[in-house]
Amino acid sequence: MLKALLSEPTIKYCETPTEGLIARPYYAISNLAFLFVGIMILLKGKGSSLSKAFGSLAILVGFFSFLYDSSYLYVFQLLDLTGMLLLISFLLYLNLSVIYRNKALVIVLQVIAILLGLISIIVFQGYSGDIVFGIFVLLCIASEIYLLRVGRHKNYLRWLLPLVIFIIGFIFWFFDASKIFCTSFGLLNGRAIFHFLNAIVIYYLYDYYRLQE
Repeated sequence: MLKALLSEPTIKYCETPTEGLIARPYYAISNLAFLFVGIMILLKGKGSSLSKAFGSLAILVGFFSFLYDSSYLYVFQLLDLTGMLLLISFLLYLNLSVIYRNKALVIVLQVIAILLGLISIIVFQGYSGDIVFGIFVLLCIASEIYLLRVGRHKNYLRWLLPLVIFIIGFIFWFFDASKIFCTSFGLLNGRAIFHFLNAIVIYYLYDYYRLQE
């Protein structure tokens, strides 16, 4: 098990890892976008619980992703996926806690779902982590559409904007992860653009949910 965790990641991106202290420097540096956005949210929220949650998660996602891109080890690939799952699970919690009154049950079910997802990622490896993350994203989208239709959430355009940005970022990520299109322009690569756009997504989502309170 330990040998597997210390092996190379299961997904090979365009940027070739080096033997230096930071294996994939351009990918790693691009994660600073999450730190910047996290700090912006914390400052804008002035200590609100929602800003603390969004700001902390943005920083955590960036930190885990930085470790992954710096180390080029499978164990940190799992951490990277964990950060993404925690973020999307929080968004799902915000929606489900409006739909269902029993918030404790929602949290328990989400913890179980995350654990099952991580287990499946370890067992099946490959792109299984992205499939699990994709399922959480679809659940979040479905719950949000429901809340908008029943009038529990408003200002759908403010929600649609980060969704479109996320889809664009995912396209860049897919091109990089599958090596369909690789660039050699430093930070202007698929995975880095994915990081930049998703940092913006987190900021817009915080702004959207802030207006729903």
